[in-house]
Amino acid sequence: MTNIESEVTKSTEAIRLLLVDIHAVSRTSSRQLLDTFPELNVVGETSDFKEAMALLDDLKPDIVLISMRVQGATGPEVARAILKVRPSTKVVVLTLFDDPEYVRSAMEAGAHAYVLKQEPAARILEAIDRVLRGEIYLSPGLGQQI
Repeated sequence: MTNIESEVTKSTEAIRLLLVDIHAVSRTSSRQLLDTFPELNVVGETSDFKEAMALLDDLKPDIVLISMRVQGATGPEVARAILKVRPSTKVVVLTLFDDPEYVRSAMEAGAHAYVLKQEPAARILEAIDRVLRGEIYLSPGLGQQI
């Protein structure tokens, strides 16, 4: 049993995820990966900041996976807005950008994890598991940069 499975067993419900990424291909890839884990449930997806906020209210996800680029806002702006409305929601930034300024701005905005898309899929799952346990997660090597 993975750590994620143990977290789900405790709550008896699948972990609800919302995907927010400007790139449709990236959202589709993320959904396909996450859908392979029965303990995870992708409840919605969007590329748009305003729609993300509306979905947040309607879908009440446990975790929101966001990109650093979203229509109408930056990743840190999305993270800050999500946490203002739903402070219990965990925010995981899933991005191509390893620039220390991007990492710092996302974490200062309240993101719980910063994961690079070029990392193995297991890292996304590790990040989800850690944030569910109340930890902060950065892709390896990023912590030394900020």
